[in-house]
Amino acid sequence: MKKYKKVIHIIANLGNGGAERQLLELLKLNPSHQLLILKNADIYKKDLEKYKINYTELNIDTKLKVFFSIHKISRLIISSNSLIVHAWMYNACLLVSLIKIFFNKKLKIVWGIRCSNMQLKYYSWTLKFIIFLCKSISFLANSIIYNSNAGRKYHTSLGFSNKFSKVIHNGIDEKKFFFSNGIRKNLRKALGIKSNSIVIVFAGRVDPMKNHINLLDAFKIIKKQNKNIILLLIGKGTETLKVQKGVIFLGMKVNIEKYYSVGDIIVLPSKFGEGFSNVLAEGMLCKLFPVATNVGDSKDILSDIGLIIKDSSSKEIAKCLIDALDLKKRDLSKLKERSRERIKREFSIKKMSYLYNNTYRELL
Repeated sequence: MKKYKKVIHIIANLGNGGAERQLLELLKLNPSHQLLILKNADIYKKDLEKYKINYTELNIDTKLKVFFSIHKISRLIISSNSLIVHAWMYNACLLVSLIKIFFNKKLKIVWGIRCSNMQLKYYSWTLKFIIFLCKSISFLANSIIYNSNAGRKYHTSLGFSNKFSKVIHNGIDEKKFFFSNGIRKNLRKALGIKSNSIVIVFAGRVDPMKNHINLLDAFKIIKKQNKNIILLLIGKGTETLKVQKGVIFLGMKVNIEKYYSVGDIIVLPSKFGEGFSNVLAEGMLCKLFPVATNVGDSKDILSDIGLIIKDSSSKEIAKCLIDALDLKKRDLSKLKERSRERIKREFSIKKMSYLYNNTYRELL
């Protein structure tokens, strides 16, 4: 189908998060799209240049400065000759809506909302205020795209407009995320992990929603029953967590796809807030057996393949992981193969790109 050229994407920053990775995948398949980054390209600068994506960095480092730069940003959008502005996450959604109100009422805007049931008590008052404002002016969006059914349901319950909303699940690159026995052997050797050890992988920044504390407590329970278990934690801030026997803290890794091959089980212990978990789908593509709390669209991702944790307590996380460890080797091997096939079939990047381009076509 036609790939619409006159689309400009706006995002606050390009850190190593799920939304940022999804945006990059979409841009790779639509290199004629433009990208406006309020802060900077961060770790994805080389990728943007590699795929010849037209991007602009504004290097605005505070929300207040964004407000004072709104006229400049509106001029950049107008000069791009874009027919559609696609905003990613709350800050950018609010920004483009204000531009529509004050500078260009005919602007066609798409909101991209990535989370589900956020527990705002853990976050700043500014985030609460931004979400309140977004809810109040959500009717201005020509389309609101959620990456999960849970996210759509939650935001509709808050009062977000549901008139032009839809769900487009994330797409994961099967050529990038795959199991490699060679990488497994090399990285296990480098990390000091024995070949017969069972490795549980969790990738996520240290944040209240990700639930690292309960996962670490659960691992203590598991470790008492099985000494041959390793927990591998990847993500920004994990290197600052308290050292614990049997746990390897790697911090942020740009080439995260390689580290999945080290593991046997992918776990998602999150308490709240997840929409579509990239980590869960990426791990499954790399033939890891999935275990997840019932957050966001975890059940839709796992289908009948993995195990859903009853709640996010350390006791329930431990119980479910122990059940996974007790699976027969042959059954586990079959489920790992099915994990990869399910993600390839249901959540490909080509399918995601097609659905986004179809949305742009509908708006025009």
